[in-house]
Amino acid sequence: MPDPLPAESPRRTIFAECVQKCTNDIYMLSYMLLQQSAEAEKVTIRTFKELHKIFRQKSFDSQLFSIEAYRSCIRQCADYYARRSLLSAKALPWEEQLVKVMWYGLKLSLPQISIILQKSVPVLKAQLRRVREQLTAQVDLLHSGNLSVV
Repeated sequence: MPDPLPAESPRRTIFAECVQKCTNDIYMLSYMLLQQSAEAEKVTIRTFKELHKIFRQKSFDSQLFSIEAYRSCIRQCADYYARRSLLSAKALPWEEQLVKVMWYGLKLSLPQISIILQKSVPVLKAQLRRVREQLTAQVDLLHSGNLSVV
């Protein structure tokens, strides 16, 4: 079915600008969550295809584009995790892995993460505390494993 919008449509230009602005962040988020470049690329493409469906409707809001892009990407990565059972027993739970990647990897602020994940800042702070505790425990375990008995 042909796209109902003319090629030179101002809406189409706005959509293209939004995609260009968000592509790197969406790819980085999916790559950091999945640790596989090929899958991250697929998720990035599917994210923008999903957003294009919304864009073709009259309800498209360019101000919310990046938030919707993050949410779509996160949903797809969560589905991928569920299908592939990527989480090992020692890995962080999905919700904490997500907060870790958004905070440490993408360097988003807590208010931004709060909007994207629709969680309160205190809940996110508690999750980050658990992430730091687990990461510290892993580092301590590595250091103690390298000690030799004299």
